[in-house]
Amino acid sequence: MPNSFSSITKIISIFFLIFFGSCSSISHPTFSEKLFIGKLSFADKKNSSNFKISIRVIPENVIIQIGKPLFGNLLKIQFNYLNGISFIPQIDDEYMFLAKNFNKDEYMNFFDSCLSNFDRNKKSFILKNSSVELSCYRQDEDTLFVSLIYGKNLNFDGVLKRE
Repeated sequence: MPNSFSSITKIISIFFLIFFGSCSSISHPTFSEKLFIGKLSFADKKNSSNFKISIRVIPENVIIQIGKPLFGNLLKIQFNYLNGISFIPQIDDEYMFLAKNFNKDEYMNFFDSCLSNFDRNKKSFILKNSSVELSCYRQDEDTLFVSLIYGKNLNFDGVLKRE
């Protein structure tokens, strides 16, 4: 009997040692996740629509979720430093040209410049090529105006607030 009691107390002691050791090793992350919530309006030659948008910036990823009010998420776009861009669900080839206009480094530079490391002395950041212009303008510390323009055919405008 004394050996079994000693074994049980050793097991319990080891459990608490591991438990408290693991709890003390948990630390707050060294990066700060950023979350932006806002509204986005879309217009093309035929119609226009409004969407809600959420942008989550975490190391090596930018996750954009776009949805219609009351309908939930319609599209999730993930930009990753290593893998580039992905869409859930897959988008039509009709809109893939928007994703392919810039390479992944240009997109990640845009997101870093607008959402993570915005230069306080600079009020805007623009990424532009012959057919697409992607821009962000900082109104104040927590408010961004974003825009994507494709020629005269397609226009996205929105306001993002940092949460």
